[in-house]
Amino acid sequence: GAFGDLGTHVLDILLWFMNDLEAVAATFSSPLGRYPNCDESGEALLKFKSGVVASIAAGWVDLAMPLTAEVSGTKAYAYIIKDDLYLVSDDIKNANANTPFKDVPARLPHAFELFLDSVHSGEKTNLVTPKEAAYRSTVMEAIYEAAETRKWVNVKPYN
Repeated sequence: GAFGDLGTHVLDILLWFMNDLEAVAATFSSPLGRYPNCDESGEALLKFKSGVVASIAAGWVDLAMPLTAEVSGTKAYAYIIKDDLYLVSDDIKNANANTPFKDVPARLPHAFELFLDSVHSGEKTNLVTPKEAAYRSTVMEAIYEAAETRKWVNVKPYN
C-alpha cells in the first residue's frame, strides 16, 4: 500500500539515526477508494527506548507528494520540505529558518548508480546492508500488524 511504498523512505532514515526502537502503533485508511483492499494513506508512531517518539505519515492522496521531515531537539530544529532544509540553532551560522540552509554536503548519486558502482568496483560504501534492509522490513511488518490489530506492537532491537 501507500504507507509501505512511501513511508519506507522515512522509516529508513529514522532507523539510520535511531537504533533503539521499542514499539510501533499505526492506522491506515483508503479515503479515495481507488485501490480496493489497499491502504492509500497511513500514520505510524514509533516509540524508542531512549524516550524519543517519532511519527511517519505517508499516502497517495496528496498530488504534490511533498516529502517532509521534522526533527526537534532541545538546542536545534530542522525542517525539510522537498529539497529545502530549514534550520534553527544558535550554534550554527545562518540557521535562522528564514531561508533554506545551503551549507550542506553535495548530494549523493542516485541509489541505482551507487549500487551499480558497487557491483562494478566491489566497494560497498553508501549501501544499505542486507541486515539493515531485513530489519526495515521487520519494522514495516510490525507497523502493518499494529494497524490491523489497533494495538502497540513490540519490535525486537536491531542487532
